[in-house]
Amino acid sequence: MDFESKYFEIRQFLSISELEFNLDKKIDELFGSDSLKMEILSNITQFIYYFSIFKDVKPFMNSVYNCIETTLDIRVESVSDFKELLVKNALMRFVQEFIDYSQLTQKRQVMKFLSDSFEKLQIQPIIINLGLLLKPMYQDNAYLDRATKIKEAKISYSLLTEIEIKIKTIIDEWLKVQVITLNNQDEIKTELGKKYDDLVINFKIIKGSEIYNKLLREIMEMLSMKLTLISLTESISGESLEPIPIK
Repeated sequence: MDFESKYFEIRQFLSISELEFNLDKKIDELFGSDSLKMEILSNITQFIYYFSIFKDVKPFMNSVYNCIETTLDIRVESVSDFKELLVKNALMRFVQEFIDYSQLTQKRQVMKFLSDSFEKLQIQPIIINLGLLLKPMYQDNAYLDRATKIKEAKISYSLLTEIEIKIKTIIDEWLKVQVITLNNQDEIKTELGKKYDDLVINFKIIKGSEIYNKLLREIMEMLSMKLTLISLTESISGESLEPIPIK
C-alpha cells in the first residue's frame, strides 16, 4: 500500500504545506490496520475531488482540509460512518460560513435538516452550488484577514434538558412527514407554532417564559434550515452553475 503517494496527492490537491499537513500522523494514531487506513484515505480522496473546480482558491482548500481534520477527531465505528460524517460536517461548515459571511439572521447552529437529508441528494451539485456561494468570501482579503485573527470556532452542542430533547425530537419527526415547499412556508410555520404550543401544554412549560421563547426560536430555526436546504437544491439547474442567493 503506497501511503506516501496517497498523502502527497491529498496535500498537493489542497495546497497544504508539509509543515501544516498532519493527516498522516493523525490517521496513524487513530487507525490500526493498514487496510482501514487506506479505506479512510480513499474516502478522503473521493471527498476532496468534489471540490475540484475550487482547487485554485487556497483559503477554500484550507477550509476543506480543516474539515477533514476535525472530522477525524470525532471517533467513528466504521469507514462508512466516517464518510457520512465527513460530508455532513462539510455541508454544515460551508453553509454556516456563508451565513456568517453574509450576516444572515439565522443563529450559528448546525443545520440538522441538511445533515438528515444530504444522503438523499446528489452531493456533487450541492457542493458545487455551495462553493459558488462561498468563492467570493474566500477571495475577500478583508474577511480573510479578520478570520485569521480569530481561532477557528468549533461547533459545540450545549447540553439540553430532557424536556428540550423530547420536544425537539417530536418536532423533528413532525417536520419529516410534512410536505414543505418554498411556496407553503408561511402555512407550515403557522402549523409548526400550533404543534409547539400543544407540546408546551403537555410538558407544562409556561408560555412566554425564557425556556418557551428559547425553544420557539430553535424549532423555527429547524424549519428555516430545512427551507434553506430546499432553496439550495432548487437552485441547482441542469446547465447553470449560478447560485441562487439564500434569503
